Amino acid sequence: MAEILSQKEIDALLSTVSVDEKEEEGVVAEAATEGAEAKIASVYDFKHPNRVSKDQLRTLQSIHEAFAKTFNAYLAVRLRTIVDINLISVDQLQYSEFILSISDPSCIYIFRVEELNGVGILEISPQFVLYIVDRLFGGKGGAVEETRVITSIEQTVMKKIMEKGMENLATAWQQVAPLTFILEGFESNPDVVQIAPPGETVITISLEIKIQDTSSLMNLCFPYLTLEDVISRLNVQHFVSMTKKEISEKESGLINERMKLSALPVVSYLGKTSITVKDLLELKVGDVVKLDKKAGEPLEVDIGNSKKFLGNPGISGKKKAVKIIRPVTKEDIHEY
Repeated sequence: MAEILSQKEIDALLSTVSVDEKEEEGVVAEAATEGAEAKIASVYDFKHPNRVSKDQLRTLQSIHEAFAKTFNAYLAVRLRTIVDINLISVDQLQYSEFILSISDPSCIYIFRVEELNGVGILEISPQFVLYIVDRLFGGKGGAVEETRVITSIEQTVMKKIMEKGMENLATAWQQVAPLTFILEGFESNPDVVQIAPPGETVITISLEIKIQDTSSLMNLCFPYLTLEDVISRLNVQHFVSMTKKEISEKESGLINERMKLSALPVVSYLGKTSITVKDLLELKVGDVVKLDKKAGEPLEVDIGNSKKFLGNPGISGKKKAVKIIRPVTKEDIHEY
């Protein structure tokens, strides 16, 4: 005969089932939460695609930090004052956004990258150009508050400065690729400068130039299409390998050749002595000054203020000369 459950036993069974269901639902919910956390979506702006990686941007930063140092040294010499150029940022954005960030009027220099068959922009403020022109013509280079279009004479004066800047830029890029930057034009209105489609990705480099109490920005703009052929070389491994290769092969040979042509002072002393000021004032023609060297004793030969050789005095043709006997040893240096 089947056993009949009491009401208390039925209630106990139902409560046990409900607790198990709740625990199972909790485990499922927790697993779903963990899965959601593992599949967090990354933000991507399709309007502003990142066509240049962070590694490549860091290489561009290193290149233009080198450019800032060389151009900084050149401006300091030309302007005869302390100049400080610092890299602020390296970014990628749309060409239309870059043009909107430029003031009107401005000083926009368009340059061509000969090997890549592309163009770029170097932009600085008119106030900074007027400051440089004033310094070059002997002025104190006071702060310029007015904003006006640069005249043709001022453009001619600045052209030499900017051409040197292009040379410094080419030198900095030598670490990646041998490029030549050539100035092609000047514009003051940013709206008429169209070197790329409005939606094209461009790489912008912003540098701050500080001279005395004045500060100004200088912006470089490279369309992605211009640098497309060298983008693959803008990585840390290639950058380091190229740097080491140039130093070990090219620059090492150049340094050696220049060292061979360097001039060093060569001095040979017949002897040395010391006298009082009184004796010096009483010296007359025919007086004999006794030196610390004996007749026939080798003379020391100094090259670049360092004792290098011992030699004997003599005459070569109609000129006085010293014949090298041997190099100086540690014992000779201690003796002298």
